Amino acid sequence: MDQFYQTKDKHLALTQYYRWYQVYEVPFNKARINNQLDILADDIEITSQAGTSKGKDNLEERLMMYEGWQNAHHVEHTEVKRLDNNCLSLEADILYQNIRPDKSRYSYTIHYSTILKLRDNDLPLFTKVKLEPTGTIENPQFSSAYAENRAKSFMHYWLYLIETASVNGDKFDELLADQFELDLSTTSKIVNVDQFKEWLTTIEEQVKDSAHFPKNLSVRENTDQTLHVSVDFDWEGTSVNGTPMVAETHHEWILENNLDERFPRIKVMKVIQKKPFQTKE
Repeated sequence: MDQFYQTKDKHLALTQYYRWYQVYEVPFNKARINNQLDILADDIEITSQAGTSKGKDNLEERLMMYEGWQNAHHVEHTEVKRLDNNCLSLEADILYQNIRPDKSRYSYTIHYSTILKLRDNDLPLFTKVKLEPTGTIENPQFSSAYAENRAKSFMHYWLYLIETASVNGDKFDELLADQFELDLSTTSKIVNVDQFKEWLTTIEEQVKDSAHFPKNLSVRENTDQTLHVSVDFDWEGTSVNGTPMVAETHHEWILENNLDERFPRIKVMKVIQKKPFQTKE
């Protein structure tokens, strides 16, 4: 299986995986619980030390036991594999921290084994999630992970849509703020949907396949609740005439973040070319 398929699988799985944690990391409400239900198959099976639960009908009830908890899930390692034409597996290791209403603090390392069911031109759904504690952390220091998990789910979905723009171009509406400015360094600034769609068309005319490899990601929450994301991408692609291409870019983003929506939305994107798009040597 070539890397272009592999990176798309990875983006799909990680978009949903980083969404998994968000409901636990901000106060509960109906919209956020619905966003959690949105990533689960109807016959979801969740196995943990508390036992096994099947289906998503009583999820809301199960979440209420965490009311008033501060939770943070720091994802340390992930591995995504294609099992067959219908399913992906995602294995992950995280550091979980919490502060309970009585101010007691706990911290564990946990291994996740998950299966996601692929869907045509849509995000996959979790069908199986198994959590296994792998260690206890003494004297835990709590640090929030919400902004990073939120930004990473957005990033992987954005990259997936960019890499599949010919079939998914209409899905960007959910990821663009009402007013946005994209300074992509290769074009004049893009400030409306028509210009954005024109830009997508030019990509399709030039690039047959592409894969983005993020590195050096940092996220901070601003005082106005927007998220500031700084990230570098190694890019590999194939031009429409079959020539292998490479590039390296640095991105600075400002994301508007309505906690009740599935994803934040891009308000400002500034791209700096570190290595311009060129033929692979």
